[in-house]
Amino acid sequence: MSSPSKTQAKKDQFVGDAKETVGSVLGNERLQAEGKTQNGQGQVQETAANISGYAQGLKDQVQGTLEGVYNSLTGNTTGEVNAKAEKKAGEAEKTMNS
Repeated sequence: MSSPSKTQAKKDQFVGDAKETVGSVLGNERLQAEGKTQNGQGQVQETAANISGYAQGLKDQVQGTLEGVYNSLTGNTTGEVNAKAEKKAGEAEKTMNS
């Protein structure tokens, strides 16, 4: 199974809204219900994508922290800098997916 896509989620929400609106205007309950369902699926997929991104960011943040501590203790300053960058990237990814 592929990871959830925010782009696909937004597309499903947009198309679902359009179907729901057109169905409402035309009095087509089937199209209206189909639109609600597609919109709901898009919202669920967006939430899943946010959770997945947040979890990946948390993993990167923790890994960067642990590698930074290890590199600091062993005197590996290059590794320490790389670990700090990984930690910051993880923090940014968490923020984007909050």
